[in-house]
Amino acid sequence: MHSFHASSKRTLILVAALYLLLPASATHGQQPQQQSSNQADDVIRINTELVQTDLMVFDKQGHFIDGLKPEQFELLLDGKPQPISFFERVNSGTANEASQLAAARGSSLNKSEPGKATTMSTTDRGRVIFFFLDDLHLSESSLMRARKALADFVENQMRAGDQVAIVSASGQIGFLQQLTDYQPVLSAAIERLNYKKNSETFASRTVITEYQANQMAEHQDKDLFNYIVSSTINEYQLIAPKGGDARGLDRLAVNMVKNRTRQINAQSKVATTDTLSGLESLLRSSSQLPGRKLVFFISDGFIAEARGTYVMNMLERVTTMAARVGAVVYTMDARGTFSDPAVDAGRNDFPDGMASGTPARNPSTEASAMREPLRILADETGGRAILNSNSFADAFQQAINETSAYYLLAWHPDSDEQRSGKARIKVGIKDHSDLRVRLRRSYYVPPPVVATARNENEKSAPASSTLQQTPETGLLMALGSLYPQRTIPTMLSVGYVNTPDQGLALKASMQIERSALDLAESGAKKSELDVLGAAIDDRGVIVTFKQLLTITPDASAQSQQQPVIWNQQLKIPPGLYQVRVAVRERASGRTGSAQQWLEVPDFSGGRFQMSSLFLGKRKTTPTDEKFAIAPRPVSVAVDHHFARTSVLRFQTYVYNAARGATAPDVWIETQVLRDGRQVVAMPASKVPTEGSADLSRLPYWAEVGLAQLPTGRYVLQVTATDRATKSSASQRVSFVIE
Repeated sequence: MHSFHASSKRTLILVAALYLLLPASATHGQQPQQQSSNQADDVIRINTELVQTDLMVFDKQGHFIDGLKPEQFELLLDGKPQPISFFERVNSGTANEASQLAAARGSSLNKSEPGKATTMSTTDRGRVIFFFLDDLHLSESSLMRARKALADFVENQMRAGDQVAIVSASGQIGFLQQLTDYQPVLSAAIERLNYKKNSETFASRTVITEYQANQMAEHQDKDLFNYIVSSTINEYQLIAPKGGDARGLDRLAVNMVKNRTRQINAQSKVATTDTLSGLESLLRSSSQLPGRKLVFFISDGFIAEARGTYVMNMLERVTTMAARVGAVVYTMDARGTFSDPAVDAGRNDFPDGMASGTPARNPSTEASAMREPLRILADETGGRAILNSNSFADAFQQAINETSAYYLLAWHPDSDEQRSGKARIKVGIKDHSDLRVRLRRSYYVPPPVVATARNENEKSAPASSTLQQTPETGLLMALGSLYPQRTIPTMLSVGYVNTPDQGLALKASMQIERSALDLAESGAKKSELDVLGAAIDDRGVIVTFKQLLTITPDASAQSQQQPVIWNQQLKIPPGLYQVRVAVRERASGRTGSAQQWLEVPDFSGGRFQMSSLFLGKRKTTPTDEKFAIAPRPVSVAVDHHFARTSVLRFQTYVYNAARGATAPDVWIETQVLRDGRQVVAMPASKVPTEGSADLSRLPYWAEVGLAQLPTGRYVLQVTATDRATKSSASQRVSFVIE
């Protein structure tokens, strides 16, 4: 069985090899903090009994209705009116979405327990979009259409800040099926999608579909069975000689059909189980991510019916998990609008001209049955089943538009039935029967919150297995986490350069918030942090580093909220890498982690290339810098966040420019984009060559004023053109103006 966790398991296997690289003091001599056996904690169960549901309201044209007030909503549980205790209108993927959801659940993002990790910054997020491809049920033609549509989405529809993952039911994408905004990773994931449907191995012109096998085995459809047997007899000419006994040949045909039916049903059950288990695993893993998630489930459909209770039970588990994690599922029939083979004169699945339009074989009924689980998944999660559509791009955009905003309702349950989440929920808009409310069938019921209040005069029970976690295990778990850990907020910025002495080098800049360390709180003279990092590619190549940081108290740095920044350089071969870094504070045991993808090109062919873009900032413009020609060092802004009053400074290197009797003639064009549209275009500038010791590696730096731009997320795009050879290279990097 495959799942979304397959990629994280592989990462953990690779990361486990780093155990011996940990600092000796982190692996020896430092025992985990244990509670004395004479101390006891008072356990307090807190249940705010505030449950919630999210919903969308549309008019007849499918447009979202904005501006509704809480008094306009009518909430019914099991047909009884229920007062609304909490109401919010939420924009998906915005900075405050997570805090709005936390407020509806009676909690706060600021109420973090020591040692308990959160996962993502709530100040800078985009949409979270999963594409789950049911490649165990996709035909080869459907898979090819889906691949083309996904490539088009990544290239043309994905917006800055979106976190996207492409996941397959078979797990064939492997290490690359992770959330990212880095397009090369998504493109590589799409390239890995190959035909995986486990087709029947029996070679026959008499087709038995998954639906037909189900009808014969589960519904004892004798007409269909006799029809398939007759077709098999006709195909293999199982006809006795004149005057002979045909019973043996008839039994042979019957056994052939029975064996094929058993095989197809067994394969169908395995494929459906793997598909729904993988989807459930994906949803469960996303619980660490704040905000609403949009899931596209792309399939040719499969069988789910009341008699097949295991499928219906799995569908119920999936939809319940979707409610728990805040996921909306839009299902898509990848076949689009397809012709009915019963009236297709060019197709005949049965040999020797047997009529395929027999009542024993009803294609429209089969299509409806295969689509039924798609309808269930969509209806139960508040999404929509997109059927009979040949445009993936339109379907993607419609779903994104429909889920871009939603209403959040919360209430106090009155009965155990309501507290269990099993009460029938219905929401309407008063005096507006023309408006359509789309909501999930299940609503979110938060589990009881367990808090401990320590009595300093008493002693606690022995530490749990969680508290027994060793320092090295904590660091490795943070490094191998599926999503970044944020107990100690950690940032990472990586890029590559081609150096004359070491060749290709990966430059990593890391940052942690000084206020998160135990400097002021404990009065310690210093804080020691173990740092572990790795650059991992999809072939299993892993390059590592380890560091020990010693942070001393600095009143000035703390008052100005200056972060702790440090750097590391690694020699690497070309490839697509995920760079991970984890930190662990020795005194408190708290951890933090960050990860970023980077594609490093091959420089061996001498092609015209650029290094990564390295971003920095300055608040003032000294005259000697403003008009300087020579490159200035860039102090990297690790988080890529800039105030409007600052100036963004970037630096890059241009490699392998053509040069003959004269110096290289390379020009730089700089653009700032927002949502794919140009908002700033700087005049083309020639890369200076005066004073350059190595003309094959030309440094370039420039600045972009930010005062004229509103707050938001942007993309800096820098293009270098070698006018001698008409070659060009381009780099992009995102940044945020606050």
